[in-house]
This record gives sequence, structure tokens and C-alpha cells, in this order.
Amino acid sequence: MAVTPRRWLPIPVAGVLLILVSACAGGSPSPRHTRTGSPGPVALSPGSAPATGPASAPAGTCHPGVNGAESWIMGGSELGSLQAAAPAAVRRAVNTADLLVPGGARDSSRVGQTVADFKSYVGLEQAITRRMIPSTTHWVMYDNESWPQTPANEQRDPQRYETLFARLAHKHSLKVILAPAQDLVPGFSRTVFRSGHALWQHYVDLHFAAFSARVADIYEIQAQPYEFGPYRQSGTYLQFVRAAVAQAKAANPRVQVFAGLSTARVSTAAQLTQDFHAAAGLVSGFWLNIPHHFKANAPAMAGQFLDSLPTGIGAKARACAQA
Repeated sequence: MAVTPRRWLPIPVAGVLLILVSACAGGSPSPRHTRTGSPGPVALSPGSAPATGPASAPAGTCHPGVNGAESWIMGGSELGSLQAAAPAAVRRAVNTADLLVPGGARDSSRVGQTVADFKSYVGLEQAITRRMIPSTTHWVMYDNESWPQTPANEQRDPQRYETLFARLAHKHSLKVILAPAQDLVPGFSRTVFRSGHALWQHYVDLHFAAFSARVADIYEIQAQPYEFGPYRQSGTYLQFVRAAVAQAKAANPRVQVFAGLSTARVSTAAQLTQDFHAAAGLVSGFWLNIPHHFKANAPAMAGQFLDSLPTGIGAKARACAQA
């Protein structure tokens, strides 16, 4: 099927382009990006409370901490399941001051910093017009993908709508996370993905990292598809993260860059740890996805992963990812 040219493309695109998205649910891995859960009643430690002051980015770099990235994004329901399965690991590895918790526009997390998660620019417009976002929420996220929640016109021109999203959010004193899915690149093919033929370079060639980072406070790389088996031996996860970070930082040296991890893309906690160490020297944080958080094995794996991170790895492994 022919792909309609997109006016935002900076270069010609030929042949079949592959773009991979986030963790899938069950069965054989699929590129479908899955973000689950709104903030639930999670208490990581006595006295924990949501951030209520002015919006600020997670501290991110150069201070000692158990988590090498020192900043996390975790969905509220996923976080609740993880805390129930491995409370000691969560207390050890997660500093609530450096935790971002995505949920619905009206949601408010009991811990960390609440993020109003939108799948479309028009959704943000409506939420602001209707005054749906609580005054205690200081972050919004645009999770634009090739799915029904993101309108077709926004899918066709991600650069334009990410810019509009960021402009509107900043106008209303909201900090912005941009997390464009890689299936927005023309020519996406699940068959090619499952074959282990990595074409992530096309995402970089189309400057997704650059135009996202240019207007974002945090840019998140959906790198977790490359945790999937066929890509592990070739180190594709690190190759993609390294290239996207370099492009993002060249466009905006002040942007914080996060990378995705997913329990649905790996077989063991050790593989999550391996991918964490591969990228920890490059990024300011990780989005830890636990798509099947309602099943015991997924949060248990995530807990084992957090428990495997040595104290002080952040200061040791990275020479200031944001420097």
C-alpha cells in the first residue's frame, strides 16, 4: 500500500521503513505501544505526598542514588502493583522527588509529580478550555502514535502538532514531555519488526529526536522494542538510544532525555538490568513499562530489576548526562 508523503519530512523516504513502538500485551511481541494505568492510591513511604510547588524537572544527574538514571516515569497502576510486589525494592530505588506519574487529565497522584497524559493535541486543547487539569498538576505529556487516539491529521504531521502542543502547554505554565511513537514513520511493518530487521535509523533520519527535543522539557525515546530477542545480540537498543540522544542534545542541550524499558520485551530481570546499564550513561531517566502489571510475574520481574541496581551507580556510571 502506498504511503502518503508527509510534508514534515526533511528528506526523501524510499523503500520499506520500519518503526517500532512500545511494549505489547501478551503473546508474541508486537510493536504496539502500551501505556497502562492511571495514578492509584500508592504510598511509597510514610508521609509521601504529591508535589504541589512550581513545576520542576527531576534532578536527573550527578548526584548519588541507587537508580543510575535517578529519574523515573511509571504509570500509577503499574507503580501500585510494583510497590505491592516489591515494596523494599521500590523504596530503595525510587526517589519520589524524581518520579513522574502519568494519568488522566483530572488525575492526581499521591506520590511523585502527576503528569496529565494526552494522546492528541486536541485533547490538551479541550482539557485546558474545560479547566480539567488540577492546579497541582505541572506536567503534560503528548503520547502521539499511529493509533485511533491520535487523529490522522496529527499522525501525518507530528512535528507541527508537537510544536503546537508544547506551545499551548508552556503558555499555561505546564512542563512538556514528548514521547512520539516510532510507528509514525511511513512504511511501518510488523512483519519486518518480528524478523529482527532493525531500521530505526529512519526515525533518526527524519529528525524525530531533534524536532521533539527542540520544544520539550523531556523527550522520551521509545527504545524498548529493541529489547526484544532478535535485537539483543546486536546491541540495537544502545545504538538507537545513543543516536537519538545525540540528535536531541544537538537540537536542545537543555532537554532531558528518557529511554523506555519494558517487562514485556524481555525474558528476565537481568535483561532489563543489562539495557539499563547500556543507556544509563546517556539519559537522564527511564520510563519503566509494566504492561501486564495485574499479573504477578511482571511486577515481580520489575522488582528484581530495581533490586539489582547497585547503590551509587548514577554518580559512578555517568559523567552528567545533561552536561
